[in-house]
Amino acid sequence: MPFIILDLFGVISSGSYKDTCSWVVNKYNLDYDQVYQVMYYKYFSNAALGKISEAEAFRLTAKELGLKETGAELRKIYLSFQTLNKPILEMAKSWQEQGVKIVIFSKNTPQQFNEVVRTFHLREYFPHIINSYNLGIEKKSVKALRYLLTKFKAKAKETLMIDDQAYNFVNADKMGMTTILYKNPGQLKKEVNSWLKGF
Repeated sequence: MPFIILDLFGVISSGSYKDTCSWVVNKYNLDYDQVYQVMYYKYFSNAALGKISEAEAFRLTAKELGLKETGAELRKIYLSFQTLNKPILEMAKSWQEQGVKIVIFSKNTPQQFNEVVRTFHLREYFPHIINSYNLGIEKKSVKALRYLLTKFKAKAKETLMIDDQAYNFVNADKMGMTTILYKNPGQLKKEVNSWLKGF
């Protein structure tokens, strides 16, 4: 049975740390890669693993980058980019109707995760929504991916992982999963439909 591991932030929910980084870059004329490294890899990733709080992640980012905004203000800017990607929602619902098992698998802090899931009423559409934070392990790790395969009785060769961050695919590729880097709804629909023809 086909099994899809579908990302939340950046795929189902439009708006991600990339948008916030671009906002910072445009306002302060900073280097994008530097901003992304600080905001996403250095602080957000640690917050998503429970090593620091979400508030600390935004505060430390603002401080290190020399921003005028407080951490709380930066968080509001980040959340302002969050909108429901309706074409992806409808696609995912149609995949489920075709018999595809789907798990929404996100890497985020509990506050952001719960707020977006609640705001977009995602549990009305998807029975399986998991935040890697609650597992206490990195989303892209072999341990996390094996957990999902075991929990949902799926085979790696019948599993598709969809994400907007290519670095999340390293272990999925090694395990024999199919991976698709999300760029836009049309591209994703075409690639997923092609994958589903194999079943």
